[in-house]
Amino acid sequence: MEERVLRCETIDPEGFAPFGQVISVYSREADASNDELQFWNRLSEMSYEGKTSISIVETYGKNGLDEFNLEQHTESEETLIPTDDIYIVVALSDPADPKKPDIEAARAFKVPRQSAVTLGKGVWHHAPLTKEEVTRTFVVFQSTTPEEDFFMVDLADDYDCYLSVEG
Repeated sequence: MEERVLRCETIDPEGFAPFGQVISVYSREADASNDELQFWNRLSEMSYEGKTSISIVETYGKNGLDEFNLEQHTESEETLIPTDDIYIVVALSDPADPKKPDIEAARAFKVPRQSAVTLGKGVWHHAPLTKEEVTRTFVVFQSTTPEEDFFMVDLADDYDCYLSVEG
């Protein structure tokens, strides 16, 4: 099985735009600010019908920064809110076959704690990777996403490779 190394990129709104939105207080001025607080409204908005699920995924550093699977949700967006720094591998669909990820153009980003990302519909991704022993990431999406809008590929089976994040 071939190892394909992805250089980890510093996340910023422009570089991440093809995959979704970066959520960070550093992206703009606060909407309200006083001696007591600062408040940033609408840093990201998600669009879907139905109930919202707030979930947690726990990932383990013992697995390193290697990605063996990619998943896709074609009808729903997904927001990842990490409690520690995380690394995510993302890809758009292959132009020749939209039901498969374009792994040749896959990218890796570090999402620092106190920031978050909203992945757009159809963006290939998987659980966050971590260098920590254990990291928890809040996941926000439509309640029915795991049961009704979930497709996964096994990179070893389908591409005879895995993706390794260099970072």
